[in-house]
This record gives sequence, structure tokens and C-alpha cells, in this order.
Amino acid sequence: MKFSLRWLRDYAQLDAPVDLLVRTLTETGTEIGAVEDVASGIIVARVTRLEPLPGSTHGLLLADLDVGPQPPRVLHELGIATDPIRVVTGAPNLNTGDLVPYAPPGTKPPAMDEPLGVRMYRGKYRSPGMLCSAAELGVGADAAGILVLERGTPGAPLRDVIDLDVVLDAEITTNRPDCLCHVGIARELAAALGETLNEPDTMVPEERESAVVTAQRASVRIEDPSGCPRFVARVIEDVTIGPSPEWMQQRLRAIGLRPINNVVDVTNFVAHEMGQPLHAFDLDRLLAESGESGRTASVVVRRARSGERVTTLDGVERSLGDEDMVICAGERPVSIAGVMGGLSTAVDENTRTVLLEGASWDGVTIRSTSRRLNLRSDASTLFEKGLSDTLPPRTVDRAARLIAETASCHVLRESLDVWPGPLFEIKPISLTAQQMSALLGYPVDATDAATVLAHLGFAVEQDGASLIVVPPHFRRDVVLKEDVIEEVGRMLGYQRVPSTLPGRRTPVSEGAPPSSVEDHVRDVCLGAGYNEAITYSFTSPALVASLAGLGADRVPLALRNPLTEEWSVMRISQLPGLCAALSTNVSRGVDTVSLFEVGRVFWDGEREGLPEGSKGDAVDAQLPRLPLEPLLVSVAASHEGTADDAAAKLREVQSLLQWLVSDISGAGVTTQAKEMRGTREGRSAELVVDGRVVGVIGELHPDTMQHFDMHGRVLVGELNLDAIASRRAVRFRAPPRFPAVVQDVAVIVAEEQRAGDALDIIREAGGALLETVELYDEYRGERLSGSRKGWTFRLTFRAADRTLTGAEVQRVQAAIVDALAARCGAQLRA
Repeated sequence: MKFSLRWLRDYAQLDAPVDLLVRTLTETGTEIGAVEDVASGIIVARVTRLEPLPGSTHGLLLADLDVGPQPPRVLHELGIATDPIRVVTGAPNLNTGDLVPYAPPGTKPPAMDEPLGVRMYRGKYRSPGMLCSAAELGVGADAAGILVLERGTPGAPLRDVIDLDVVLDAEITTNRPDCLCHVGIARELAAALGETLNEPDTMVPEERESAVVTAQRASVRIEDPSGCPRFVARVIEDVTIGPSPEWMQQRLRAIGLRPINNVVDVTNFVAHEMGQPLHAFDLDRLLAESGESGRTASVVVRRARSGERVTTLDGVERSLGDEDMVICAGERPVSIAGVMGGLSTAVDENTRTVLLEGASWDGVTIRSTSRRLNLRSDASTLFEKGLSDTLPPRTVDRAARLIAETASCHVLRESLDVWPGPLFEIKPISLTAQQMSALLGYPVDATDAATVLAHLGFAVEQDGASLIVVPPHFRRDVVLKEDVIEEVGRMLGYQRVPSTLPGRRTPVSEGAPPSSVEDHVRDVCLGAGYNEAITYSFTSPALVASLAGLGADRVPLALRNPLTEEWSVMRISQLPGLCAALSTNVSRGVDTVSLFEVGRVFWDGEREGLPEGSKGDAVDAQLPRLPLEPLLVSVAASHEGTADDAAAKLREVQSLLQWLVSDISGAGVTTQAKEMRGTREGRSAELVVDGRVVGVIGELHPDTMQHFDMHGRVLVGELNLDAIASRRAVRFRAPPRFPAVVQDVAVIVAEEQRAGDALDIIREAGGALLETVELYDEYRGERLSGSRKGWTFRLTFRAADRTLTGAEVQRVQAAIVDALAARCGAQLRA
């Protein structure tokens, strides 16, 4: 947000150098992103010659300028003669020898909306840039003549000669909406520098007040206090619309706002002065929109009805939803509350009576409306931060005072102030100097703390080393004693915290706590050669349709206020996001990438039990049930190679997920073929534990690859960790006391046979003596016909109570071969 230094100085004596002011703000918690010199490039020039512009009937002059030994480079780039520089001016007060401000092409004097260029006069005289008046430089109100300088050297920066404005671009944290205005920043600087803050005058002069009260011209009804806790209105009559004062225009232009007229400019000025957006309605047009007779306008604040439409000040007709707040003339919506006013009731040159509105709006509602309509405004930026509900009456009175001064009008007495839902009361906070010292790490004097808090607007009652502090109405973020101590620490200076060595640590005697399932899964995946990725929980319907993983039978949950169409639903699988990340890596020239992600997805259905952190009271029971959010681990690996190479990589993915199931739950896993959306036919399967599907694996289909703009092959897998972690139990397996016997079995089977089925047969036939089985190799080649393939299984046998004999192993192995022959048609390979 931009702040004018000249404007800030209206509220405090801030004569310190700019770099000190910037450093002070940064050290007290307000980061300054940039310091903008509004007069950058404007220099001092001397008028060396004046002569009338040939043929001019308006008294225009040709002025020759001396700009020192180094004319601005831009003039050479534009091919303009610089010996001397000649500009056209109509100023009546110039004389030969005067020192004047010269703005070359490309510069932007503070009063200008656009950078200067080169103008042509009478088709042959070029005028590069311009000479500037006091008003154009923002240092005075005189716009009729050029500012004649009392000192200076031709070519010197104008800032070296006169005091010009500086604009600070500040990064305000979301918990400090009080700093989103000039008074707020001035308060911070004044408190840090020990200066007095001069707050704006909000009293309407008696001679400007009418005998009529506002209630005779308007009424206000709030139908939804949760969306609008407070609404303040005041009527101003006999308004004369015209330009706002030059000083106000200068301040608005300095922060990038274009002056419009005295009424609209006042609302913008007060919003940036005190941090409360206001809106001015044409009361007569408001009455016409309501369709009511008489002179009293009925203002209704409510939720919009789905399908209602409002044409906003930018000329765009916008459709509203039932979550949006609107201001209505009777029953007809005329303004999108907290975001932008309506065109039908806007103030223009014909306006004679103004209804001035200042209200408190629910920040979440305003943010939702602004995002859904893709309509950002200065007002919505302020309201969505959560403003104090004590601001509207102060700012409405301030704006009424300024309009009375600038529009020659009368302000009706007694604002309408409807306040059905006050925000929570700011309660006193008790703390001691000892508590402040302990938390900050250095001795804090209670009197010093009370002084800096008072400068920040806090009410402080001191009793020795104890303080009772009441935060000001605009600091609703201060609710704990730690919040108060933070205010003391940042104003006294964090540089006071001494550098110390770490204190003595108490040794931990207990064993390290067991790692979570997530941490364990991450360790396993990293050890298997995969890199962790973290993708967005939002996704697009198109990605869900292309690849669904474990959520294939789920309907994605749509967001009510999506940022974009690409992020309009919650993910039901991590695979689409993981494949998009894979694609990004591949597009950067990384041919082989293996990624994994551990995270939660969002499935339709109702989660059992109350959400984490719930108090379990009746209020929680009335809240909508949360969706299912299972914890998944997803893997995706790109591979350049043949189909056989891809099959081997897919088995690697399968082995990783099966190992995780076995390691976490101790359960056995079976694999069954299942076509999965987005994968190749015959190259996908489900992982099943006790009849329940807990995971999927597969190779992406070429069409899916094209969707992700990838080449080669991609193997994916996904495992529901919640489904297997629920079976996890503390278990201990003693190290084996007797040696294992390892044997390889090679068989030939028909091409259509599946390895997962064969592995299940082997485990069943091997019985208790078979410890592990692994598909070691798959062979296709000249020695086998086209419809046959070879498998080699590595079998590990072991008994818990003895060393196995060769005969025992041979009997079990023979049983395995017989079972494979009977159920798979396998032939033992020589």
C-alpha cells in the first residue's frame, strides 16, 4: 500500500530524513518494499531566451533552457537538439534568467496521471516535456504560473532545491488493518520517534449543520447483522459538485488515485486517511430506484437473492449469489456491499443531495464476494482484513466535515447509526514488568512500557511494576498479554535483545517418541530413490477426469469461491498434481524423474466424529459435517525405454507399496487386475488387503500422457495409509536363529497369465516354511514362442525352530511347482 510522506506529515512532526523514517518503520514491524521519488528525473533549468510562438493567439512562448553540461539522455534518444533545449509554455510570469523546474519526456510530475512526452505545436514546433507549476509539483496551489526557484544550478535534481513528496510502498501484515491508512502509519512513526499524533478533526462546523435531522430524509434496516454489524449514514443537502481542492488532489495523485469530484474525492481521501471505506449515494436517485413516494429514502442491508444483478461503477453488470451482501433502495439492490457501489445511484455533476454511508462488513463475506466476482477494490482490500466497528461514525463525520468545506453545502444533524451486532468487547489486560522482561530477554521498566503503549493509543493504568492495559478501538488484534509485550518490544527496539549463549539443556532420559506414519512413509520413499513433492489441494475438473487414482468412484467437491476454473474443485487423488509436477521436470530436460507425495485428499461423504479441536458442545454438533480426508501416499515415475522396461518399473512401484503395507500393518497384500481411468489396458491393478481395496498401480495411457504434455512412459501408484495404519499394532519379531535356504524356480507360462496370481499361488502352496517370494525375472525371446513367456521366482525357505534339510525344501518346492502347473499351466523350465 502506498503512503505519501507529505500526507503523513499532516498528522505528526516527521522532519527526520527519509531513510531514518523507513528504518524506523521496518524496525517496528512495517516493511517498506520501495521508496518512490515522485519527482525523479525533474531537474533545475535556467531560462536563457523567451520569444512568442509564431502564429500563436494564446500568448504561447518559446523558452530556451540551459540544463547544465549533461542534458537528459532521453533527449538524445528522441533526436531532440539540446543546445539549447526549447519548450513551449504559456506561463505569464517567466523572465529571462529565471531558474525553473524542467520535466523532460518520460518523467511524471506528481499532478500528472501519465508520463510526459513530446508535444507538437502548429505542426512544426516540438516541445519535449514541460516546465512545472507549484500545483503540478505538489508543493503549492498556484497552477497559473511556473514555479520560479530561489536557488539552484542548471542540471541539478529538483529535489536538491525544494522539498518534494516521497511515496512509501509498505507491506502491511494481515493482522494490522489499523496500518492500512495514513493516520495509522503516522501513529507508528510518532510513537517510535516520540512525537505527538494530531488526529483528523471530525466535528462538523455548526454553521454548516442544518436544522433538519438525517432521520427525516432516510431510514436504515439491517436484515443480516452477521454480515453487517453496523451501518452509519448521514445526509448532506445543497451540494455543489465540482473539483476538490488542489491539496486533496495532490495527496490522492501521490498514491495513484485519480481525482473525480469533491464528494467522491473526499470519500477516497478519508478511506486512505483513517482506514474506513465510505460510499456516497445520490439520495434523489436512491429514492427513484426504490420507487417510493415522498422524501425519505428506505435503505435495506441484506443478503442478495440468487440471480439479482447490479451494474457497478465500472459499467459492468454483475450477477449476485445468496452469500453476497447488498445495499438496497427499498427492495432493489443498488450496491455490492463492501466491494463497489452501483452506477444507478452514483454521484455526478447533477447531484444535489448525498447520502454518505460508512459501515462494518464481515471480512470473510467481502473476501468471498470479491473473489467470486473477480472484482478487487480498495474497499474490499480493507474490509476483508476485519475493521473495527467503531470506525464508521468517526469517518462519516470526518467526511461530512470535508464535504461541507469543499461543496458549499449543509450537513443534516444526527447520523443514523444502526448497530445490531457489536463485535466482541476489548477487555483489559494485566501484566507486570517481570513478565515483559522474561519474554523479551532484557530488563523492561514499567514506566517506559506504559509510555510507549500510550503513544500507540493504549489506555494504561500503572501501579508500580504492574500495568492494566486496554487496547484502543482500532487494535482488535491485541487480546493476550503476549500481544501487549510484543507492542512494547517492537517500540523499545528488538536491538536491545542481547546476544547470549544457549542456556544449559536438561538431558532427555526418555526414548525418542515413535515417528508418525507419515514420517515413516517419507523415509521409505526417499530410501527407494523418490523425491518428495508437495502439490496443491485444489485442482481442475479436467485433471480429475483424466486420472482419478483411488478416488475414481468419487465426485470431487466443488469450491464455492474458486480462485480460477483450474482450481475449482478439491482433489480426490494426488496423482494428477503429481503428474503435473513430473511434466514440469521433464519439460526442463530431466528425462527420468521419480516423485512421491504424502498428503490428504477430499472425498464426498461425512467424516465420523467431531473435527479435531472441537469442544464437543451443542454448537459443534450443529455445524455441517466435514468430508472424508484420507491420508494417501502417491508415487509417479517417468521412464524412457521399452514396454518390458516399463513393466519392470511398474513392478518396482508395486513392490514399494506392498512393502509399505506389510511394514505398517503386517497384513498380506494381493493384487487383482482392474482397469483404472487414465491408464493402459492390461497395465493397471488394485492392491487388496482382507478383501478391501487399499491401493492402485498402473501405467499412464498415451492419451493421458498427451494431456500432461509428456513423452515416454509414466508409472503411478497410490496407497490409502489410513486404511492400513488402522491395523498397525506394536509388534516384535526376533532375529532368525537358523539359516535360510534360497532357491530359484523358473517356469514357462502362457502370455495371458498374470504374475500377481502366480505369487498368490506360490505363497499358498509354500505354507509356513516359505518366508518370502520375489518375481526375479521375466523373459521373452527367441527360445520361446510368441505366446509364451518365462518367469523366474526367488524363494526363501526358513524354519523358526531348526535348520531345514534339503529334502524338506525339495518337498515344498515340488508342491509349489505342482500348484503352478495345475492352476497356471506352468511348465518347469530346464
